[in-house]
Amino acid sequence: MKYLYRLEGIVYSYQSGFSLNNINIEIEKSKIIGLVGPNGSGKTTLLNILSFLDFPHSGDLLYNNILLRRNNFSHLRKNIAYVQQYPYIFKGTVYDNVEIGLKISHINTEKRAKAVTEILSLFNIEYLSNRLANTLSGGEAKKVAVAQAMVLNPDVLIMDEPFSNLDDNSVSDLQDIILSLKSNLNKTIILTTHDQIISQRIADHVYTIIDGKLFPAHLVNLYNGEYIKHSTSFNTGKILINLAGGIEKADYVAIDPTQIVLSHSNLNSSMRNSFNGKIVSMVEEDSNIKLNIDIEEKIQAIITMKAFEELGLSLGQNVWVSFKSTSVAAF
Repeated sequence: MKYLYRLEGIVYSYQSGFSLNNINIEIEKSKIIGLVGPNGSGKTTLLNILSFLDFPHSGDLLYNNILLRRNNFSHLRKNIAYVQQYPYIFKGTVYDNVEIGLKISHINTEKRAKAVTEILSLFNIEYLSNRLANTLSGGEAKKVAVAQAMVLNPDVLIMDEPFSNLDDNSVSDLQDIILSLKSNLNKTIILTTHDQIISQRIADHVYTIIDGKLFPAHLVNLYNGEYIKHSTSFNTGKILINLAGGIEKADYVAIDPTQIVLSHSNLNSSMRNSFNGKIVSMVEEDSNIKLNIDIEEKIQAIITMKAFEELGLSLGQNVWVSFKSTSVAAF
């Protein structure tokens, strides 16, 4: 197995006291990696390290088996394209924006024209070529920003919250572009997102960052909120989740999707958590059905195909979502 990145015990600290703490992760070539977590958890700091914009305070980072050092830091950066959450688009046309990096790199006119045409075609935005950048929609501007980065043919594309503030059609288009970069060009893509559903849909591996700590698995149904100790409940701001006893403090909870029970009516059971909601999406995966349900918060449940057929569930249907307090991890 060929790893492009290997991070071992990476630490990066701020004067405020926050730090990325003991980050260990291996990222394969030509894979899509999703990083999820709340604001302020350390996602962007980790992206800056992976982009070689920030140098870790301790630990080892290997890129393509090359150990990161101060003397090769800027050289390795040339392999990476980084599209920030709010990318800057220059004045002029879309063609001008996509071409500018090639000009700076002193690529000749003929090669520039070929490269720009190819990337606009790959992204299906040839029709935008002569449009002025200040007339683009949010979705169009994001595609142009990615094209601007990828025309230089980097090994890695890193994206900070690429789907934020986009309409559904633009989100779908951008997902298709990301998937095509992996399948057609064998690029490695690392992105952050608040949307658990999107991350699971397109990423080969999903990691969760909480308070500067990286979990080597996706914490599904992750919520930030306030723990109410006297009632052993957790307020997400939208729903109240009952927890097991013995918890002193909790800033986050995560609910195991395989422990969620779905029903047509509110069950008379020992389960302390029951919510009514609407099924907003469903997909078959590994002989199971993965359903996303809106109960004021978005929650995911994984049930067997047999249970799905017996319940006769369908998109848009109202269901009851129930789970035990012991199925909730608090931290």
